[in-house]
Amino acid sequence: MSKHTALFLILTLQLTFSSGQLHQFKILGTAKGFVNNTVLYLDFTDEGDKKIDSTYVVGESFTFEGVIKSDVVYALLRTQNYSDYKFFWIESGTIRFEAKKGGFRKATITGSKTQDEQNKLNLSLENSSETERSNIEKRFVKENPNSIISAHLLSSYASTWGKDTATLLFDDLSIELKNTAYGKSIAEFISLNKNVKVGDRYADFTQNDTKNNPIKLSDFNGKVVLLEFWGSWCGPCRQSNPGLVEVYNEFKNMGFEILGVGAETNRETWLKAIEKDKLTWTNVSDLKGDKNTAAIIYGISYYPTNFLIDKNGVIVAKDLKGDKLRRKLKQILAE
Repeated sequence: MSKHTALFLILTLQLTFSSGQLHQFKILGTAKGFVNNTVLYLDFTDEGDKKIDSTYVVGESFTFEGVIKSDVVYALLRTQNYSDYKFFWIESGTIRFEAKKGGFRKATITGSKTQDEQNKLNLSLENSSETERSNIEKRFVKENPNSIISAHLLSSYASTWGKDTATLLFDDLSIELKNTAYGKSIAEFISLNKNVKVGDRYADFTQNDTKNNPIKLSDFNGKVVLLEFWGSWCGPCRQSNPGLVEVYNEFKNMGFEILGVGAETNRETWLKAIEKDKLTWTNVSDLKGDKNTAAIIYGISYYPTNFLIDKNGVIVAKDLKGDKLRRKLKQILAE
């Protein structure tokens, strides 16, 4: 490399940092109780670009250095098997992380103003009930329309809080936050969500099945359909699948069908779960994980979730399984 080329690259890098496009950070960590050469991982999403870095613990200390494209990034510092982990906010500059083995979730973190703000919020959430927690977080979003924490919270809980609340809170967010990955995710939810309820007609959608054939929910018109939202990664889903197989085999020749919608990102993992659990009904996925378009349309905030749709296309029940599902199927299949 010539001196002129090297000088050009150095100047380019300096201009890049000074323009605010990239932000350097360093994490100086203390990890009491860990033996030398324990590997720690840093996972973070920078405007939708997922990255993973790793380092070794030496003398109960560790260091991470890198660059981020955003001013602030939400990160996960963890061990390989997630026995210890901590979510926190990374900013440019030096951040100090102090924790001990078995206590990452109580780590002391300094050097990040956003994390300081998060710590105050976390303190207000301590010992609160689920309802109190939700109200505190909603109030935080409303009172802090310029905080990236607000955008992160609303992106995480939009489907739980519902379209109406999400829309009201989103409208108050700053333009800058609306243009972040979090803001775009919230906008997508508001645009796609149909706020369907028991008594409503189903909302149609199309996704590919296990053979990459496009399948519409409306393809099942005239039949009783259980629309089942699940995931190969979801313990309760996998535990309930054997019972669902029994119900399907009992009623499949009586005009009953199941359409499984997988909140998946890995096609092979999804296919293996279907085979292992013997799910012989139609299964579809767009491989967007928890951002599955159909899940957004139906406002799915937990898994498994299902909707029972009658022959006329009306949603008649939600979250039925076992004997409750059997009784309802006997009733509506006989009508």
